[in-house]
Amino acid sequence: MLAAGTAAHAADANASDIVVTGQKLSVESAIAAKKDAATVIDEVSADDLGKLPDANVADALARLPGVNVVVNQDTGEGEYVTIRGFSGTYNAVTVNGVRVAQTDPGSRDVSLSVLPPNGLAAIRVTKTITPDQEGDAIAGIIDFRTPTAFDFAKPTTVRLYANGGINGQADSAGEDAAIYQGQADFAHRFADDRFGVFISANYGVSHGNGQESENDGEWEPHIWRKNSEEAISEENMHLPGIDLDYRRVKQTRYGGNFSFDYRGDTTELYLRGQYARQELVGTNDYTDYRNRPTPRLTQVNLEDTSLRQPEDMVIGHDDALGNIYGYTTAQIVDTDQDGKITDADRSASQYWSLNGRSGVWDPKAFQFARSFSTIDTTQTLGTVEFGGKSKLGALTLNYSASYSGGARENPDSYSIGYNCDKCAYPLNATGIDWVSNDPRFPHASLPAYAVPVETDSSLLPFDGASHSRSKQTDSRFAAKLDARYDVGGALDYLQVGAKWLRSKREYDNTPIWDGDFSGTPLDGLNLDKSGLVDKEVTSMLRGQYYYGDVFSRDAVIAAIHAAEAANPHSVSEEDLLRDDKRGTESVYSAYALAAFKWDEVKLITGARVEHRDIHNIFWVDDGDNSGLGSSSSKSTIVLPSITATYRPNDKVAIRGALWTGYSPPEYGNVSAGQSITRDETTKEIIAISRGNPDLKPAKAYNADLSLEIYPDRSSIVSVSGYYKHITDFIFTNGNQVDANTTIGTIEITQPKNGETATVYGVEMNLIKGFDGLPAPFDGFGFEGNLTLQHSEAESGLDYRAGDKMRLVNTPHVLYNVALTFQKYGFEAKLSYNYRGKFIEDLRDNAVDKWVQHNRSVDLHTRYNFTRNLALDFDVGNLLNDWKYYTTKGDNPSYQKDYMEPGRTILARLSYTY
Repeated sequence: MLAAGTAAHAADANASDIVVTGQKLSVESAIAAKKDAATVIDEVSADDLGKLPDANVADALARLPGVNVVVNQDTGEGEYVTIRGFSGTYNAVTVNGVRVAQTDPGSRDVSLSVLPPNGLAAIRVTKTITPDQEGDAIAGIIDFRTPTAFDFAKPTTVRLYANGGINGQADSAGEDAAIYQGQADFAHRFADDRFGVFISANYGVSHGNGQESENDGEWEPHIWRKNSEEAISEENMHLPGIDLDYRRVKQTRYGGNFSFDYRGDTTELYLRGQYARQELVGTNDYTDYRNRPTPRLTQVNLEDTSLRQPEDMVIGHDDALGNIYGYTTAQIVDTDQDGKITDADRSASQYWSLNGRSGVWDPKAFQFARSFSTIDTTQTLGTVEFGGKSKLGALTLNYSASYSGGARENPDSYSIGYNCDKCAYPLNATGIDWVSNDPRFPHASLPAYAVPVETDSSLLPFDGASHSRSKQTDSRFAAKLDARYDVGGALDYLQVGAKWLRSKREYDNTPIWDGDFSGTPLDGLNLDKSGLVDKEVTSMLRGQYYYGDVFSRDAVIAAIHAAEAANPHSVSEEDLLRDDKRGTESVYSAYALAAFKWDEVKLITGARVEHRDIHNIFWVDDGDNSGLGSSSSKSTIVLPSITATYRPNDKVAIRGALWTGYSPPEYGNVSAGQSITRDETTKEIIAISRGNPDLKPAKAYNADLSLEIYPDRSSIVSVSGYYKHITDFIFTNGNQVDANTTIGTIEITQPKNGETATVYGVEMNLIKGFDGLPAPFDGFGFEGNLTLQHSEAESGLDYRAGDKMRLVNTPHVLYNVALTFQKYGFEAKLSYNYRGKFIEDLRDNAVDKWVQHNRSVDLHTRYNFTRNLALDFDVGNLLNDWKYYTTKGDNPSYQKDYMEPGRTILARLSYTY
């Protein structure tokens, strides 16, 4: 058996009695694809997809030049992919050229965690775009190609794979740790190789245990801040609280693909389909240490910095009014208008001693809570396409009709909380201080009277429970036709084409129940007496913390179901519709291009036109006039480009491109609706997300230049430079407003158009086998790539004026290094992946959320007993590093999230016939 795209190698092998297999074959396949491409591309070949213990295709793509992966915080796996500094929403993602359904509720990004790295022929990342390709791909196009029967050397091929292993952290914690997966492939050609069928199926289960420390509430400056937009000092900030998260996760992935092909003399026809499903069943126990805002005296002049602190101004006490202060009514707002300043005049709830510029960090109350929520998520992604190619002399027609459907669902979400927010504290209560010798692990320094709450669950009364579900779906129909006319001579060919795509997306959020345990045996019981505790966790994050009690999933769900039966919760029509939305998008596109060829030079030039119609239906929250509303948005954009390749000989390719791309706004982002997020236990509004009907598409002007040298078919040296100038780039801005809630603020987010942004960088890639050295050194090889890039953007926001910010999800340094060995039937690959820090979210006061650098060391080994039978042994995250580490601002002292998923160990048996 030979991997896809290696027929030429088969001929070479037969002629010289040298059979190229394994790692060398996968490297040669990827290099050959890059060398022959008309544009700048990188490719992961079929065999490489199974080389390292990657959980999904996102992790596999992270090893390509210029590609960054955004990690799922619950699982520690890669989920979203960025290319050359642009978030996944700027990508076009296809399967065999079919644009896949998008099921992320809040963006055009495509979650790649649903796809396992199995059953594929290759993944191609195209970084420069020609007119015949998708126009809304500022970053690039990621295409997943599935095999056909014509990709294999033999008429009939059978492949069987099975692996098993464990997650080390789950095993150490006494949780389910097993990992197992199987795959079967069948390929067959018949009727004199005119027909071919390929079928692949896979099924796998993995368990994990995620352990995380994360901040609860934004870091705040020592001196009172006026609002979310003014500049604040990052030199001295304080942490309101932390959560300790203990996650138990089981993921089941299954699916497959098929291809039925006919290849005649002048006509080729095909029917291809793909289906993937991911079922995540998980729980998140989180222990919350959190300072709480308390009512404060408000300065008359908020900018006055001269006032003394309240504790220094106490001049008396009144049993009804509380402390009496020596402030005048010209200094402090006399809320009750009795002519004196007392505790009765406290109003604004804050962390600072005064509501005004004289206020300093001085929390007076805190909460300790134990909470539980399910994190179940189900994702499906399917595509089917019927198409073909007909050659009518000099005219070639390519045509297809396709469907892609997907869903992302939280089938049932349950949550419950117990906390001491209402516990009786001494009159001289204080907030929480934090101590740590490592900023990743802040420890709460509790007041002496509160220390027992960590270990005594009888001090935690019931605080609330809820049950809900949600689902996002996308259905896409498309049809396209391309016509190419071969002219010959300097004008090589002319090509025109048209495409129609219609996408229909729906999001449904269904609140089912929230309430208490009245009428059930748990009514009035604290956590200790509830019977909901599964076990005590005495150590997490490798001994950094004592965690405490974790909940039993089955017991919590049973208790909530019993409460639902005893206290049916009447859900209003408004509650059922409040967060729902649906939208329809139609895209009409056409292009024309001409390809020229002069000896060593090939040039492709032309333009593409795309027109979009978007219609949205959404909920408008407007008090008594609330109800469903609608909006429409239209845009037309013209995208010219020119691409040239110069090949002075068979070993060198120089490529250059000037091209344009764009990124349309997300459906919901151009609506006039808004959605509200409430605290799972208190039901208070904590966040509001609004649309922006005035959003414009982002447009990019791109320039690329690359030099590729191919010393031999298993080696490459390449350098690629790129420059992108973006107008009207889209970003989501979050700002906090004061609110009468237990956290004192509400986060409001809204998408906006920035002014301009620039990204430029260079990618360097080297792959070299040490052939020719004395044995056994001739079995070694080296693979490495380095990406250095820079991004800056002008948001147009007043409080960021003059402050060039990075683009979101844009690390400035990425590199991969791997040492390979293949000889005597043995293969090995030791890989090191590094991703530099980047901004994940824009946050209030221009102190953004940063993801700190991440590294991953992975080991793959394989022993080939015969050409048909092989055994792999792989270790993922060999050094047991973190996978997700974020901070408030660039300073690592201000921790936000730190998550460890553990080490993965796998053994894999493969058989090919």
